[in-house]
Amino acid sequence: MQLYPAIDIRNGKVVRLTQGRFDQETIYADDPVRMAIRFRDQGVRHLHVVDLDGAREGIPVNGPLIREIVRAFKGFVQVGGGVRSKEIAGFYFDAGVSRLILGTAAITDPVFLGNMIERHPDRFFVGIDVRDEGLALNGWIDVDTQDPLEVMVRMSELGVRGFVYTDIHRDGLLGGPNFARYEILKRTVRVPVIASGGIRDISDISRLREIGVDGAIVGKAIYTGEMDLPEALRLLKISPGGKQGAS
Repeated sequence: MQLYPAIDIRNGKVVRLTQGRFDQETIYADDPVRMAIRFRDQGVRHLHVVDLDGAREGIPVNGPLIREIVRAFKGFVQVGGGVRSKEIAGFYFDAGVSRLILGTAAITDPVFLGNMIERHPDRFFVGIDVRDEGLALNGWIDVDTQDPLEVMVRMSELGVRGFVYTDIHRDGLLGGPNFARYEILKRTVRVPVIASGGIRDISDISRLREIGVDGAIVGKAIYTGEMDLPEALRLLKISPGGKQGAS
């Protein structure tokens, strides 16, 4: 299991939203690049970066800043937010991004998804953002009524190699993840699943590891100090050199 500290960017700053609401924003740092370096120096080797402005606008608003993060971090960086065309995907791959997280376009544009499966099958996951049992789109503003689990099964059969599953109602509340849902996903979806939303402390990481998810994205718990990042890395046996022991 891999740990992904989150850097969510809005207006050039590191922020966290509560339940994806842009009117409930907390700013945690003015410089996302320095935050990435700070994580790197603590032993983090996998990073989750989201262009929140890009998610709303449908284009990479903070693309140049994310390129700087990739250069400074020197590790595995996955990026989401506004990746809705092969040209945008190409920009990020050229910038050195390790993996893209496709959201809205993966749900609404089958041609784009098919192109990504054909050309870059190992370099993207699909973000499944769930609100009220539906799929949240366009920066979590709109909701599609398709069943998320059915979408994940269908996409995995088409060739999608993994998913980031976010329970929006838990996101930013530090109330714990939806463990029951991840247990269902582990039994049903035959590709890697990364958990996101509500993770608060080391015990949540331990439980998710027992369930068998492939990764966990943690944001607010790290920024508020609820989770001791070096301790979480030790739990998962992630060394400062980036290697992971048996877990």
